[in-house]
Amino acid sequence: MNIWFIRTIVRNMLKKPFLPAARGPEGELLLQKSRFVLVSCLLGFLICAAALPILLADEAREEFEVIVYLIAAGALLLFIQVVQHLIFRAKAGEHWLAVRTLGGRRMLNYGELQSVGYTRFFGGQFLLQGAGGTVRIPAGIRGAAELIERIGGKIGRDACAEAQEALDEKRTEMEKWTR
Repeated sequence: MNIWFIRTIVRNMLKKPFLPAARGPEGELLLQKSRFVLVSCLLGFLICAAALPILLADEAREEFEVIVYLIAAGALLLFIQVVQHLIFRAKAGEHWLAVRTLGGRRMLNYGELQSVGYTRFFGGQFLLQGAGGTVRIPAGIRGAAELIERIGGKIGRDACAEAQEALDEKRTEMEKWTR
């Protein structure tokens, strides 16, 4: 039972980038993060936030003080993750890409892009590097493979080789979990 549950969760997390992206009213790609991650972080935050007053009001022994600090730090990090998840928006039109994150808004034209890389930091991100700077797109969002395909058609497959290699690696990992 536990193995089935874990396999189902991992399979659903790994297949997200390969699912087709939602479409906006003008036909643009709407890249969406996983709701499972949002619900998990929100649930974790609520549990940590509920445990803090109980532990603080109890006037527990000093040995538990470190645990209270760890729970508070965890609640803060989960809160930041929930806010970041709710603020993130990414749209990809026929000739442009617009991303909104905690750091602000960025818009790139595909003509400005020089390469699309990949980094494993923060759970994996595609780095869209252009003349105006770098835009980071999480690798686990719905429609990521479709976006990389679209960009590869615009700027060339060689410029997207690193990102395509990362997607192929995710595909093989997903196949391991489906057996």
